[in-house]
Amino acid sequence: MTKYTGSNAKPKLQLTGTDGITYTYSLYKDYSTFPLTSGDGTYQVGVYENVSDDRYTTLLSETFSVTLTDPLKPYLYPNQYVNFTADSLPVTKAEELADGASSDLDIISSVYNYIITHFTYDYSKASSVTSGYLPDTDEVFTAEKGICFDYAAVMTFLMIAVILVLMQKSYLFFPKFMPNSEAS
Repeated sequence: MTKYTGSNAKPKLQLTGTDGITYTYSLYKDYSTFPLTSGDGTYQVGVYENVSDDRYTTLLSETFSVTLTDPLKPYLYPNQYVNFTADSLPVTKAEELADGASSDLDIISSVYNYIITHFTYDYSKASSVTSGYLPDTDEVFTAEKGICFDYAAVMTFLMIAVILVLMQKSYLFFPKFMPNSEAS
């Protein structure tokens, strides 16, 4: 989790995982969470401040080691792109979409069908969106319209919420997510 407290208008964070892939994120004044999707190992993080145009200077560079208790956990927590809380609007809908499902595919199909039948593409937003845009899942969910990034964020959040709801109910078709499961 990071929080940028400087005064630079366009700070960036770069995160390089054990797989060598570097992800670049915009930093904001609020705390932001970034997923550690490369699994166990050493990560490199750098914070950069914009000097001019597309030139940046290094503010901070660190390495740190990660040992995950479960390689899937980074995908079950909020992050900068799919930000949510237990009170987020899609949580109730996720429970409804999972109700009566008898398999993983039933749940995935239910979420997918909900998205494609209830959401419309926002051409106005698509023509005016700027670099650094981040979806607000509650806002997109309420409006039932958005751009591709919004669709991806809401669908991802619904899938995460379904998994978390089913974990709370102690029945889950995704056994690898269950605590003390043989598949974990």
